[in-house]
Amino acid sequence: MIQTEKRRRKRSYSNGARPRAAAHSPIAAAPSVGELDPRRWPALVVVLTASFLGVLDFFIVNVSIPAIKDGLQATNAAVELMIASYGLAYAVLLITGGRLGDILGRKRMFLIGVAGFTVASACCGLATTPAVLIASRVFQGMTAALLFPQGLSIIQVSFPAHERALAFGAMGMVSGAAMFSGNILGGLLVDANLLGLGWRPIFLVNVPIGVLALLAAWPLLRESRSPKASRLDLGGVALGSLGLFLLVYPLAEGRDAGWPLWAFVVCLALSALTLAAFLWYERRVSAAGGSPLVEIGLFRDRLFVDGLLTTLIFYGGLSAFFLSFTLFLQNGMGLTPRAAGFVFTPFAIGFGVSSTVCVRLARWLGSRLIQIGAVLMAAALTAVVVLAYVRGASLSCWEMVPALLVYGMGQGCVIPTLLRAVLSGVHSHDAGSASGVLATVQQVSLAVGVAVIGSVYFAALGPGRGEADFLRAVETALLVNLGLLATTFVLAFRLPRRLAGDVPEAAAMEM
Repeated sequence: MIQTEKRRRKRSYSNGARPRAAAHSPIAAAPSVGELDPRRWPALVVVLTASFLGVLDFFIVNVSIPAIKDGLQATNAAVELMIASYGLAYAVLLITGGRLGDILGRKRMFLIGVAGFTVASACCGLATTPAVLIASRVFQGMTAALLFPQGLSIIQVSFPAHERALAFGAMGMVSGAAMFSGNILGGLLVDANLLGLGWRPIFLVNVPIGVLALLAAWPLLRESRSPKASRLDLGGVALGSLGLFLLVYPLAEGRDAGWPLWAFVVCLALSALTLAAFLWYERRVSAAGGSPLVEIGLFRDRLFVDGLLTTLIFYGGLSAFFLSFTLFLQNGMGLTPRAAGFVFTPFAIGFGVSSTVCVRLARWLGSRLIQIGAVLMAAALTAVVVLAYVRGASLSCWEMVPALLVYGMGQGCVIPTLLRAVLSGVHSHDAGSASGVLATVQQVSLAVGVAVIGSVYFAALGPGRGEADFLRAVETALLVNLGLLATTFVLAFRLPRRLAGDVPEAAAMEM
């Protein structure tokens, strides 16, 4: 009798049923066995490759700034726009990109996004003036906003619930790897000076990879659309894009451009008003039976909302760590871009090992992996702060290797699990809208984290430029980051331990 019940539960979970512990949130309908796409795993490799490039190009420019500035005789303001223009276009259009996939087809928009991103990368690599590079970076960000949400949507509609954990875990691994790979790969390419091209290979390397991804995606991806989305909500696009622009632009550019405090306040107030008008407008469109840009019903799902809030806090601290630590390595310790990039190698190793293991452990530990990861990251940052305080100016990179390894392991626990937690309760017909909202929250969080903790870092640095001054600044920034990790740990309690596709212990014993 007991064995019969175990077998019944095993069949139920293998078909994608929602564990009872997490039944409060509506689960996306998993594809039936007859509907499963036999090419879904090879297609996932293509999706992950293109998504990696989209995230990578947000970070790869950072260590290449001096070479670009010298090569194009660019001003500081132009260099800042080269960096901000990509992130701004990307963040503002992610929701629209996700919804276009719901309406016009996720495969179609993915192909358009990859093709456009490849062309934009070639234009960046061949740019001869700062203006051309800035325009190309805007185009690159726009096309990245088309392709990235489709990847999340394709996973949501192509994989049954019991496979989605592995697929989302792989997406989280790739997204996290792209963040720190930018420093390493950018430093290597600039230092190598391939064919005497200097900084240009950091963009041109995308071209052959993009072409291969495009050729592979055409036969492997299966088209899907949302039956609920009939046309693009242009009013929602206008209000949402304007509200996000008013939020992200001052955070990305204001501090470096020397904006006064009142300019920040005005922009952020206008952003809040515009986004409030956007939500009011979306409710009206939805109530009238129209096709809103964002499905308001998503925000009635507590799991989705709590997951977004946790994402906002976690990614804010993550971006701040990369900013403050990279500045400390290059300015405080005097490392070259290549050497600074290599310092992140133990971090990359820890992330790779941990994220691979945690994809498997997620079946038993579920969302508690977020808390385990937050504890590991907090312990690593505490170790760095203590080392900086005790060792002072004699601190060496080798002494920080264990801490960076543990920090990477913690991030490998959090990112794949958090990505899956946010989208685990989303219906397939809302996949594009939900994916766009999630990706937007990630990018806004990155911008907010850099702006807020960047200000803390430079305020602590003050006018001094000695190694002791940089040590004090990075210590202060990491302490703020510790507070964000503690908040992430607490917020994760609001997420159900078991997510869609998790296997309970009783069922797992039969496997």
